Amino acid sequence: MNVIAIRQRTEEAFQPPEDNGELGLISLKWIFSFLLRRWMLIGAVAFVVAVICFANFAFQPSRYTATALIMLTSGQDGVLTPDQTFVGEGPANQSLDNQLEILRSPLLAGRLVDDLRLMEDPEWNGSLPRGDGEMTRQAEVPQTEAQRLAVRQGVVNGVVGSLDVRRRGLTYAAEVRVTSQSPERAAQMANRLVELFQIYQVEARLRSAERANDWLSQRVNELRADVQRKEEIAERYRVETGLISSQGTLLTEQQTTDLQGQVLNARADLAEKEARHLQVQSMLGGGQSIDAIAAVLNSTVLNQLRAQESEIARRQADYESRYGDQHPLVINVRAERADNRVQVNAEIRRGISALGTEVQVARARLAMIETNMSAVRGELAGNNEEMVQLREYEREAAAARAVYEAFLQRFHEIADQGTMRTAPAEVISAAGVPTNRSSPRLSIAFVLSVALGFGVGLAAGFLAEALDEGFGDGDEVERKIGVPALAMVPKLRRSELRQLPVASQHPAAYLLERQVSAFTEACRVLRTAILFAAGQPKTQVVAITSALPNEGKTTMSLCLARVAALSGQRVLLVDCDLRRRSVKDVLDFEPPVGLLQVLAGEVNWRQATYLDDASGMHVLPLSDSGFTPKDVFGGEDMDRLLGELRNAFDLVILDCAPVLAVADTRVVVSKADCAVMITRWQKTPIRAVRAAMQQLQSSGANVRGITLNSVDRRMPGYYSYPMYEFREN
Repeated sequence: MNVIAIRQRTEEAFQPPEDNGELGLISLKWIFSFLLRRWMLIGAVAFVVAVICFANFAFQPSRYTATALIMLTSGQDGVLTPDQTFVGEGPANQSLDNQLEILRSPLLAGRLVDDLRLMEDPEWNGSLPRGDGEMTRQAEVPQTEAQRLAVRQGVVNGVVGSLDVRRRGLTYAAEVRVTSQSPERAAQMANRLVELFQIYQVEARLRSAERANDWLSQRVNELRADVQRKEEIAERYRVETGLISSQGTLLTEQQTTDLQGQVLNARADLAEKEARHLQVQSMLGGGQSIDAIAAVLNSTVLNQLRAQESEIARRQADYESRYGDQHPLVINVRAERADNRVQVNAEIRRGISALGTEVQVARARLAMIETNMSAVRGELAGNNEEMVQLREYEREAAAARAVYEAFLQRFHEIADQGTMRTAPAEVISAAGVPTNRSSPRLSIAFVLSVALGFGVGLAAGFLAEALDEGFGDGDEVERKIGVPALAMVPKLRRSELRQLPVASQHPAAYLLERQVSAFTEACRVLRTAILFAAGQPKTQVVAITSALPNEGKTTMSLCLARVAALSGQRVLLVDCDLRRRSVKDVLDFEPPVGLLQVLAGEVNWRQATYLDDASGMHVLPLSDSGFTPKDVFGGEDMDRLLGELRNAFDLVILDCAPVLAVADTRVVVSKADCAVMITRWQKTPIRAVRAAMQQLQSSGANVRGITLNSVDRRMPGYYSYPMYEFREN
């Protein structure tokens, strides 16, 4: 039989209770139980911690906080550009955060320390002696520069710790708070810090402008030299290649453009003259009228001849109508008209010849212009490679000039900005001298102290609970050991025992005096669980033992025997603890003979048995005299004695020694019908109980269960703790 087998059978017989409000590993029931078990520890620790914390708060020196309100700029100061106020102007929130960090910076704190001579103030310089709360000017100066710097850094850190700079809502307003033991000093530090911040911002702007001015001045000179160099390269290359230009255009390009225009004009003129020449010839060959031909030739002489012919024709008609055909005037007029026609024809031929000449001249002129055009184009094609390189030089020079002009403009803007000395932060409200202290605030200190004390108390309670190796309830016994908890016997307080006579101030005597008490009822529950356990044979011999000494096993043996005797059973209590022999001490008598003499055969067990008049139980004690051999309980004498006792008594209770302390206990327990282990509530280590159970099981003992002794009746659920099933055999 081993521990694992017992646990398995226990799980089959005793199912754990259902989950009623459990929250993970910690249930509400457990929390309530924990608070009741540890309320004294939690309360004591919480009270001590709260008192210490509150005293620490109360005895701190009074401190006052002065607040100055300033309006910050929405952007950082920087170099002006044409399209924005300052170069580097980022988002408003980022800029405001930067300015708030400057207000909190050790740099401004250091300037404040030096400006207000806080190194000489005992409040800030802890190395200075204090005199009646006033500033001590004569102080011990550090011997070395390193020591002085270390002290100054400590003062600066203290000032930084006393500063509280925060933005007010989503506005650009910021609160600058300084806390000091002196209200006047707090207001002075807050106002001076704001002034130092304004000075720092102006200085930062000037330094930025100066640095930008110096850099831009150097950069402008470099760019000017670069522009000159690149323009000289372009002009030198132009001269070397002969790419002379006029008004930004090369001469060859201008000539090409002019010749292209001349070619177009010459071609148009030739086409016009050829068209007129062809028209006159076709009109002449087609028999067109002289007037049409004259209109095309546009000849003044021909027009005059036509006018004369018209006049002659008029006169001819007049003469013929008046004189007849043979009249000399008619003949002369006709001859004059024929001569006029000859002149007209001659003039037409002369016009046509002139038109042909003009066509030839126009054609020759066009040929000459085209020849010149071809020559110029050939020259222009020969300059393409030089032109490409020249354009590259010109582009580089133009780009360098554009950059130079931009930097030159920026240089003049920064030079103008350097004269701006406006403060970037405006003081809305200067810090006044505070009238009420900001710390310590006793109401808040009290709440914090109580909260901290309660938290530390809970931590102490949980620590004690974690370090507690004992059993908390019957469920824990079954879960960790594998056997049921038969009963939970409450602890009797001294106040309850003092109500009894001096001779009866013992739990066994209390049982007789208070037979309706919770203690007596728990003993009855134990008796019922032992004698009427479900599935167990009839029980007559019960061994009561414990894992370690001082568990209360002798007291429980006496109480169990008396309860059984009071119920009408014939009960015998046998003291089997050879080391202590404490039954006679509890009952306050000195027997001359006892168990050892019975086992040795010196006396009969009836001669060594004593009657307890108060309850009716019988006791077989151990006397002080008598030998103690090595194996008292392992022989046949013990078996024979138990056989006789079974016939004489209804119940025999063996008060055995602790299992882990005495080896003989396993022998005695193995001879009993069942064994009950007594364990002190939340005291006996679980590992000790587990080790004792293993030894009892290895010896073949029938362990009926474990009884929790000295249980605090204030434990939640004590009076409603579920009892295990039992039945009468």
